[in-house]
Amino acid sequence: MRTSIEERFSNEPDERNEGIGKRENMLAFGAAIAATFLARNALQASWRTTLDRDPPKNPASPEVDWKDALLWGALSGAVVGMARIASRRTSSAAYNHFRS
Repeated sequence: MRTSIEERFSNEPDERNEGIGKRENMLAFGAAIAATFLARNALQASWRTTLDRDPPKNPASPEVDWKDALLWGALSGAVVGMARIASRRTSSAAYNHFRS
């Protein structure tokens, strides 16, 4: 059982993320989840502040205006995507800094 745990959490690169070990990948994944949550909440709060209404919960709903649906989709996709990339890169850099 010990070898199975060591293999699962070894620091060897895996096939999906060449050059990134499993521990580093797990840290980056956790950071990306947290950053996604924070970015989405910040985006929802800024939408409410700017437009004085809630963002669309389901942009595909026929009750949502096209303008709001497209704007929310573009903004949330861009902001969340940038936050995920930035968090993964930052956590990987911190991991490598503290590891060496």
